[in-house]
Amino acid sequence: MITAGIDVGLENLKIVILKDGEIIAAGSAPSGGGKRGKRVAELWEALLKEAKLSRGDVNKIIATGQGKTDVGFASDKVVEAVADAHGARFLYPSATSVVDIGADQTRVVTLGEGTRVLEVVLNQKCAAGMGLFLTRMAGRLDMTLDELSGINADGNTGLRVNDTCRVFAELDALGWLNRNASREEVARAVIEMVAVRINAILNDKIKPAINSTVLFGGVSRNSALVSALRRRSGINFLISDRAEYGCALGAAVLAAE
Repeated sequence: MITAGIDVGLENLKIVILKDGEIIAAGSAPSGGGKRGKRVAELWEALLKEAKLSRGDVNKIIATGQGKTDVGFASDKVVEAVADAHGARFLYPSATSVVDIGADQTRVVTLGEGTRVLEVVLNQKCAAGMGLFLTRMAGRLDMTLDELSGINADGNTGLRVNDTCRVFAELDALGWLNRNASREEVARAVIEMVAVRINAILNDKIKPAINSTVLFGGVSRNSALVSALRRRSGINFLISDRAEYGCALGAAVLAAE
């Protein structure tokens, strides 16, 4: 059986194609804003070609993400938390929760028996857009995202930025730069701010288990943030090399069921 999951996020879209429980193709691309439908179609055709498939070979397609309604050719649509649950249990059968950090939204999903969702906690307004914030701050610091990821997040620094509002945090960061603080020191302060905001979501209701919490989303590739978040939360996150595709993978798994 061949199925596909399409996750259309605010900034990026991800597609995963499964054949009999094995990933045979996966890809991502910018969502394209008002042209999301076109971007989805382009990536879909590229992945079909890569997997040597035709549209008729795919039994079912499920779309998820904030732009899921833009996938006109999907067989069905599902909310992101449900897709997260299926993706987490597919990769880690013993997972008890999943944290999905995207460009705009952070979700904490507590899992029950099977892929049952017991609880979903979403970011509050001032914790929105953490992925976008990191991208913007990398530009402000004249650093690439890879360079920001390589910062020693555990290094000592006396610098602090506002940890309740990303707008004020950016102003604080620019203020430090204007006072000739090093880019690395400011970057550590920014990473710490993001870790504080995400940790607040983790502690909102039921704190995720230490050794069975899966981390999804593009932000999972930021080593500095993951290190700071582990230190702040005490959680030893399970991070797959497919973490960026977690939600799309879950939609593909659900389609197979």
